[in-house]
Amino acid sequence: TWVVNTSLPTVRLNEVLARNDTAVNHNGTFPDVVELYNEGAAPVDLSGLRLTDDPSAPNQFTFPPGTTLNPSNYLAVYANNNDGTPGFHLGFALNQEGDGVYLYDSSSSGGALLDSVQFGLQAPDLSLGRFGNRGDWSLCQPTFGATNTAQPLGNATGLRINEWLASGTLPFVDDFIELYNPDALPIPLGGLYLTDQPIGAPARHRIADLSYIAGHGFAGFI
Repeated sequence: TWVVNTSLPTVRLNEVLARNDTAVNHNGTFPDVVELYNEGAAPVDLSGLRLTDDPSAPNQFTFPPGTTLNPSNYLAVYANNNDGTPGFHLGFALNQEGDGVYLYDSSSSGGALLDSVQFGLQAPDLSLGRFGNRGDWSLCQPTFGATNTAQPLGNATGLRINEWLASGTLPFVDDFIELYNPDALPIPLGGLYLTDQPIGAPARHRIADLSYIAGHGFAGFI
C-alpha cells in the first residue's frame, strides 16, 4: 500500500559542486554551489525550507519568507559564509573529501526530508548532477542554471597504487595509500575496495559512492 502526498513541494536537489577551484566565479569568489530545481508545473514557495550538510542540524540554512522558485527554473545557492556577494549563502561549506546535502521541508509543514545526496572524494571543478527519471547522480560539467551535462569518465582498470607509507613518522604520522589516475579523464572510485588482506578479506574498506579521482590526479587514503 502506498500513500502519495501531493502537497509536498516539487523542488529537488539538482547539482552540487563541492570543490570549486576555478569552475564557477561568483563575483570574484569561488564558493561551493548547490542547485535546486522545480520539476513541477506551478511555482514553489521556498519560505521555511531548509538546507544542511548535517542531518542532526537541519536548520543550518532556512529560506527567508517570500522566496519562490518558478516551474522548470533553477536556483543556485552558495555554500559559504555571507561575504557580501549577491545570492543566498548557506553559512557552511562542503567537504571535498566527502559530505552530503539535505533538503528539508519547513518546520511548520512537518519538517520532512524532501531530498538528499551523499558523496565521497570530489575531483576539482567538476560537479555532481542529477540525471534520468530515477534521479541517478553522476559526475558532470558545471552547468548551473541549465540542463546537466554529463562528464565523460575513464575506466577504473587503469588506476595504479602510486605510493604508500606503512610506518608513519613526522611530518607524516599516519599510514596512507595513494592512488594515481594515468588517464586524462576522471575515474569513479565509488564501490571499489582497498584491503591489506586480498585473500580472505578483499572488501575491508569500500570507497564511498560518488567518489572520483581527477584525470592525471592523485587520491590519498589514511
